[in-house]
Amino acid sequence: MTTFVDHLMSTRPTRALAVPFLGVLASLQLIDPSVANTVLVKAAQALEMQGATLSLAASISTLAQAATVLLMGFLGDRLERRQVLMAALLMLIAGDGIAMAAPDTGLFLLGRALAGIAVGAVLVLSFAAVGVVSRPDQLGKALGLWNLLIIAGFIAGSLLGGLLANNSWRLALGLVPLLAMVCLPLVPLLLPEMPANPKLRADWPGLISIAGAMVLFLSGVSHAVNGLTSTQFLVPVLSGVVLFGVHLLIERSRQQPIFPVALYRRGCFAAAIGSAIASNFAWAVVQLQTSNFWQLVQHFSTAQVALAQLPLLVCFAVGAVPAGRLMGSSRRTTQLMAGGIVILVLGLLWFAAIRADSSYGSLVMPMVLVGSGLAFITVPESVLFVQEAPSGSLGPVTAFRTTTGQFGFALGFAASSALVDGFGSANLHQQVLKLGSTTLWSSELEAKVRAVLGSGMLSHAKDLPAKAIEVMTDTYASGLAGTLLVAALVVGLLGAISLLLLVIGHQQRRLEQGARA
Repeated sequence: MTTFVDHLMSTRPTRALAVPFLGVLASLQLIDPSVANTVLVKAAQALEMQGATLSLAASISTLAQAATVLLMGFLGDRLERRQVLMAALLMLIAGDGIAMAAPDTGLFLLGRALAGIAVGAVLVLSFAAVGVVSRPDQLGKALGLWNLLIIAGFIAGSLLGGLLANNSWRLALGLVPLLAMVCLPLVPLLLPEMPANPKLRADWPGLISIAGAMVLFLSGVSHAVNGLTSTQFLVPVLSGVVLFGVHLLIERSRQQPIFPVALYRRGCFAAAIGSAIASNFAWAVVQLQTSNFWQLVQHFSTAQVALAQLPLLVCFAVGAVPAGRLMGSSRRTTQLMAGGIVILVLGLLWFAAIRADSSYGSLVMPMVLVGSGLAFITVPESVLFVQEAPSGSLGPVTAFRTTTGQFGFALGFAASSALVDGFGSANLHQQVLKLGSTTLWSSELEAKVRAVLGSGMLSHAKDLPAKAIEVMTDTYASGLAGTLLVAALVVGLLGAISLLLLVIGHQQRRLEQGARA
């Protein structure tokens, strides 16, 4: 099978600013939801969004992105990638512009859906473009720099968005369209022309089936706070899994699938999928649950939480540079990924020592380890997705990295929410017994504490008496410690499987090279 990297061995020249610019573009995919989440409460109050409508407003961007990323990857291959990228930026300007100026809920939802499609397109198109503008022997270095600019852009953009949100939610929503307008004229100046393949035909049954599977799965995961046995969680999640199985059956019978189903049998591609799930699972657990811990247990403000997570983000960004520079032979790739998995697991185990009174300083080193581990996994994983892409399927294969990442992040979100609730609830009974007969502990108070454990929402902790808040913080910290221990075990298992698949994949490559020789 001819891969995209084989196709590029004629050594395409690299524009000096192309890769950094592509990293800045990709950072919009992180900045946009961060700003939107920051302003959602104020926007909901202004537009009178409640209940199911508010939940939809929080998730519609992610669902729209999940449904369309593979299509956008395909369009990047079929059409001229720069033109599709510019169209995506225009859609982003229009989408967030509509949401920013929306006088009612309907237009706000429409704008956020368009923005979700657009930022997903910008991410997958920029990722594929890195493979196009970089020489094969420089791909690791290029993707390390790309990852650095993504996280750096996210840090700067999310902090600026938070400052703007203090003045006006509409003003904050204007940040991403403004950045897109600045980037738009730079696309043809900084990026070279990228050949199109108009002979490609869309695999609509495959695209629709995998889009439906992802939307169902993610919509179910968004209800994980209701419990993993609730119908709101189980029905859509199981339906999504079944539909993905149907998708695989459809693709096996298609003459022109989204990308060859045989890729799933290649060790390196399977290793890329496994490591992407593991890293995004860990990212979701640490980012979401430390945020909840600092707000619920140690009463940090939203701004303080953003600053507190900087060591995690900075190490993730900076660590990608040496990881990319060290990329080389297949043995080096395996060693880098193995090192990243070990460092990540060590960071999660260190985090598992967390207690309600843990100082911020005691959590800095675990964040450094987790961020560094993520960097040393993410760069080799990204290289594998590009290297394994057949020459006619670069866009869909690299877009599948985003789909895989969303799947892993959703698993981390659902599992960590359920585990914190489960471990915390188990500890809650012991805490109640310690209160003794001198404290009135009503079923209503206990229900409120359980609601906090299940959702991680500060609103559920309002009006609780001091003793109940003390119990809540102890039980939440206990639940988080158990959750991080389980997360370390899950990541370690997924990492070990990924490394085994990577070894198998490198053996497959050597056999293929021997056959060609």
